[in-house]
Amino acid sequence: MSQEELALRADVDRTCVSQIERAIGNPSLLVPCKLSAVLGVDVKQLFDSD
Repeated sequence: MSQEELALRADVDRTCVSQIERAIGNPSLLVPCKLSAVLGVDVKQLFDSD
């Protein structure tokens, strides 16, 4: 899935998704919740480095 598609599905700005992917973003708490819902994973998995 592209950053743009993920952003559209999660209703967040594409630049926010890009910043998160590059570990330079500081999103609000709501953004990871939206992203995890679209991706079908727990929020915890988004932050798991394993």
